[in-house]
Amino acid sequence: MSVPVLVTVDDDALGALAAVVAALKSAGMRVDRVLPEIATITGAAEPAVFAALRAVSGVDGVERAGPGFTIPHPGKGVQ
Repeated sequence: MSVPVLVTVDDDALGALAAVVAALKSAGMRVDRVLPEIATITGAAEPAVFAALRAVSGVDGVERAGPGFTIPHPGKGVQ
């Protein structure tokens, strides 16, 4: 089962971001967004391919993205 993934790109690889994205896709990641301003690529992947994602040249880190957060309805009590 795929899980949300955040990939951090090494600063030195930002000039070759398209190649990093292509290599991540080849390694099994579904890429959703590329955020060059913060050197991050978001998407999803099977946990079994995390090692392959980490091995991609230019990748600084791979981590499972945590759950998002929500703001309770204004009518609810104090959380």
